[in-house]
Amino acid sequence: MKYDTVDVVIPARNEADSIGRILSVFKLHPGIGTVIVTVDADTTDDTAQVARECLDDTDMVLDMHKYRGKGQCVTYGLRHVSTEYVVFCDADITGLDVDHISLLIHNATIGEYGMTIGVPEVAANLPTERIWAWRWVSGQRCVPTILVRRLKLHGYLMETQLNHAARFAEMPVTFAWLRGLHSAYNMTDRRIQEMERDAAYGKAHGILL
Repeated sequence: MKYDTVDVVIPARNEADSIGRILSVFKLHPGIGTVIVTVDADTTDDTAQVARECLDDTDMVLDMHKYRGKGQCVTYGLRHVSTEYVVFCDADITGLDVDHISLLIHNATIGEYGMTIGVPEVAANLPTERIWAWRWVSGQRCVPTILVRRLKLHGYLMETQLNHAARFAEMPVTFAWLRGLHSAYNMTDRRIQEMERDAAYGKAHGILL
């Protein structure tokens, strides 16, 4: 079965500088349905206003007055998804273009079942021994909506939860290498430790290869 469009959920917190460019690219792609931006309750800048200026009346900008954390905001946004596949996208990436979106949603639009993870360029200061885990923590995903509808996604463990759910469901995983796309991750010691923690959990539970 071919799916006509794929809805998008973009969690955002203080991303007024980057959200406009990301949304403009999604709006250019014919394979994208409703774009849903969920604005974290801790946001203090004009993210919501910028997002509304970039979107149509059929899209949504949801102010999360009591929801904090990436996973929590995505879970709320999923309530408004009506397509059989859904795209998740970080709001702090740079270099996104329509070809990246095509790669990300390709399997969904031709009716192939599974999760696609869009992998950005590797962070320059990511330690070499951690590169193996980089592709598994990417926030750019195209996922069957049924997989995530009942998950209670939480914070920075969201990607690991998706990995776990796909593994449990014996769902194929495809990687789309998004050349020229960059994550805003500042790979500080703390962030590397968090990634190592998530990767160690995934490896211990048979999630990561």
